[in-house]
Amino acid sequence: MTSLLILIKHRCPQIWRAVELVNGRLFAWRRPGFGHTVAEVLAEYGGGEFGLAPVAAEDIPALSEFLNRQPAESREHFDPHGFDAGTLTRLLRNPAFAMMKAVRRDDGSLAGYFFLRCFFIGRAFHGLIVDRSCANRGLGTSMWAVSSQICDRCGLRMFATVSRHNGASLASARRGTQVTVTEELAGGYLLVECKSGNDEKTL
Repeated sequence: MTSLLILIKHRCPQIWRAVELVNGRLFAWRRPGFGHTVAEVLAEYGGGEFGLAPVAAEDIPALSEFLNRQPAESREHFDPHGFDAGTLTRLLRNPAFAMMKAVRRDDGSLAGYFFLRCFFIGRAFHGLIVDRSCANRGLGTSMWAVSSQICDRCGLRMFATVSRHNGASLASARRGTQVTVTEELAGGYLLVECKSGNDEKTL
């Protein structure tokens, strides 16, 4: 199922848009309190130099700029959706897609972005990117931990695709969650399932 979804997403964009639309409606019907849970869990991670919050409509221009200015090596294994304002706005309106941000508390600028792409069948896929200037400070680990907590509370199984060559991301996932490799995918990627449990609350 996962391999099929990935294939449709990358090779059949029009079909994928239809899948997203139908899935969003079904997901909202099955889990009407999802957005509230996302905000609730994010609010529990306070203190430290970073803050976490849901992405809002007014954040879209800054988020688009943030994603597009990340160096090529940072985006090599992070290509979950378009980074233009139109795509981001469409995803923000999808009730099955939780967009979250990390900001520097000193000036409010974006330090990272992470998301949960959820499906009405009870699965969610996680992705994240951290600004290089904020690397190795526990932010990625907290993003993994927060997303796994959201999924646990909503009864969702959380998955992610991680490249074998992206050792930092896999190590971060293992610090923030309990990771199980469930499948080897094409291109040197691993499909991993993540459950809460290694919650360090590093923020």
